[in-house]
Amino acid sequence: MSSQRIETERLVLRRFACGDWETLARFYADDTVMRHMLPGRGLPRAEAAERAKSNIHNFNDHWERRGYGVWAVEDRASGRLLGQCGLRWIAEAEQTELLYLFAKTVWGRGLATEAGQAALRYGFESGGLDKLIALTAPDNKASQRVLGKLGFRYDGEAPLWERIVSWFALPREAWQADAPIISMK
Repeated sequence: MSSQRIETERLVLRRFACGDWETLARFYADDTVMRHMLPGRGLPRAEAAERAKSNIHNFNDHWERRGYGVWAVEDRASGRLLGQCGLRWIAEAEQTELLYLFAKTVWGRGLATEAGQAALRYGFESGGLDKLIALTAPDNKASQRVLGKLGFRYDGEAPLWERIVSWFALPREAWQADAPIISMK
């Protein structure tokens, strides 16, 4: 029903395992990684651990309910967990969002774009989605560049989750199926 694993040139996108929470919690505790996410700074260690555990449960549950979701993203060569990327239904927006978050040690290498392309392909080809949105903090120019590379177009700013966010949209008909997927299992 849903893809458990996607391989790209450099990445493996796979379902989260229970043991991934420790690495994910380190990302959530990092001030630099979280500066554009709520609450705008890294979470305290205990809160980061709880959020990681909760998110892994919610990400995997989302797969069961919707047939698409958020993957753990690991380095294909080393198996090291690098971040998260995938698709999530946003009830407040009544739309599906592309999201990603990566360790700061791998920023600037095109990995968010590579993972994002794979997630888009899955969403449009296997997930049957007609449109995706992406949300960023208005000052998150790096993420906005990634979205531009993926084909998203700026749709304006609006309040969501008690803050102003920049909205981007990508309808299926505007999407370019150029994601170099090695395998989908």
